[in-house]
Amino acid sequence: MDYSADIKKLPRHFLPGDFVVKDWAALEPFFKDLDTRTIESPQDLERWLKDVNELEAAVSEDACWRQIRMTCDTENKELEQAFNFFMMEIQPKIQPYADRLNRKLIESSYTAELDKNKFFTYLRNVKKNIDLFREANIPLQAEMSVEAQRFGMIAGKMTVEVNGQEYTLQQAAKFLEDPNRDLRESVYRKISERRLADKNELNHLFTSLLQKRHQVALNAGFENYRDFRFIELGRFDYSKEACYQFHDAVKLHVMPLVNKLYEAKKTRLGLSTLRPWDIDAEPEGIKPLRPFQTGEELIEKTIQCFNQLRPFFGDCLRKMKSMGHLDLESRKGKAPGGYNCPLAETGAPFIFMNAAGQLDDVTTMVHEGGHAIHSFLSHDLELHNFKEYPTEIAEVASMSMELF
Repeated sequence: MDYSADIKKLPRHFLPGDFVVKDWAALEPFFKDLDTRTIESPQDLERWLKDVNELEAAVSEDACWRQIRMTCDTENKELEQAFNFFMMEIQPKIQPYADRLNRKLIESSYTAELDKNKFFTYLRNVKKNIDLFREANIPLQAEMSVEAQRFGMIAGKMTVEVNGQEYTLQQAAKFLEDPNRDLRESVYRKISERRLADKNELNHLFTSLLQKRHQVALNAGFENYRDFRFIELGRFDYSKEACYQFHDAVKLHVMPLVNKLYEAKKTRLGLSTLRPWDIDAEPEGIKPLRPFQTGEELIEKTIQCFNQLRPFFGDCLRKMKSMGHLDLESRKGKAPGGYNCPLAETGAPFIFMNAAGQLDDVTTMVHEGGHAIHSFLSHDLELHNFKEYPTEIAEVASMSMELF
């Protein structure tokens, strides 16, 4: 089957074509329509489902763009306020409606007539969301959303000076590959000291999130947040006990191999003791790999690699580049980490990362590229909720691209 990366924004049938999420007053009439609409046939239910999903897609993409813009520029107060406004003023008002719409779907006599194979996972997730919903958790979850992004605001400001030049922590990490051990240790300690400079603020943030998450779990009838989160993530196919078994297997079979690799590393570097600043180092006389110099070079080389696997894969990245859906290079004021953010209406997702010219950056790029291809391939699915998949499945596409 031939695939095309010439992706098109989904047409709207329920919302006006020029509708933009500005505030709750503009959004509420559409939620009221769906909440009060009478469903008198299977055809009514299918039309209602499409309208629900169209509204959810528009809201989802708006929220995603707010997060993308804020993480790309954590020092821009207007972008921070736009994100916080959505999380504190819009999302909390959506949640009660979302719960009522979920219940309306499950309680409809026509839901039983939906294609069971097609709607099984969708309806299972809806029932799960109904089970977990608590009014008391709405303000807590709003605060958690804002606080969770606070880490990026703090970390985005972190820089260190090496050889008289300022570097982000991601850029400075390349010195940890240098054959000069004294330089590696010096940079490692500078990075650690810079992080410790924000210790009090980060500890307070962590404690606040921990307390709120625990309260969310208690409100929902769980003993702890771990058990609540396990269900929230939709882990229907295995238990936490299976996770314990996996952890034990890693300890028994994988850790001995890791220790052997560290021993081999120590021997190769000619060291008597391996320290944290030695893990990524190359022996004397071997230059660390520098597969690219700029974000532009990174994306062009990745497109070439993807083309060799399948031209469609390269076309997906090329389309994203043409749309401005890439922000790859590390810089001051940018949140740490990397992600592929699906855009429910537009279809072509956004890749965010902090590249600094290292081999690990290539791994991140192809990993997020795998997620992106997944987004392209799922775009034409009938309903927005059909495109929601658990982490275990999402990572199949991304990890596969790492292995290629």
